[in-house]
Amino acid sequence: MNRLAHSSWIRRLILALVTAAGIYALVHALLGDQETAEIGQTAPDFEAVNLQDEPVRLSDYRGQPVLLNFWASWCGPCVNEMPILNEAYSQESGTQIIAVNIGESREKAEAFASKHHLEMPIVLDQHNTIKGQYGISGLPVTVLIDDQGKMVDRVTGELPSLAFVKELMSRIQ
Repeated sequence: MNRLAHSSWIRRLILALVTAAGIYALVHALLGDQETAEIGQTAPDFEAVNLQDEPVRLSDYRGQPVLLNFWASWCGPCVNEMPILNEAYSQESGTQIIAVNIGESREKAEAFASKHHLEMPIVLDQHNTIKGQYGISGLPVTVLIDDQGKMVDRVTGELPSLAFVKELMSRIQ
């Protein structure tokens, strides 16, 4: 490699490193030092409104196991698992199910819930606050929380069947 090509390569490398550092600084400035929950820790409390415009707090469910599902109507795997979660909810197993709609308007979430006849509680995370607290980067994600408020497990991806959901619920009952 001649001296001119070597110099050009080093300049490109330095430019790439400076760009990466700038992107990192920008993301850090926007997100701050948000800590995300980890398995074994207390699940981050949140307050959000449901589709009836009533406040819902995770801490209101203390003493009960909770299956917290993060979803959006544009997410194919989320659409596939919603009837399964709704059926599990209707069977009243003792585990509470809360569906957290990520980044969508109330109208979209309501239309989806109506179309699929969803009965489980749906809360709105229109500004991705809860998503950030739980470190959610893709959808769907299901978080299992025991009756003491501790995160027991986290499942990323589509829940394949009612039997699978029941097995997850048995882990926290």
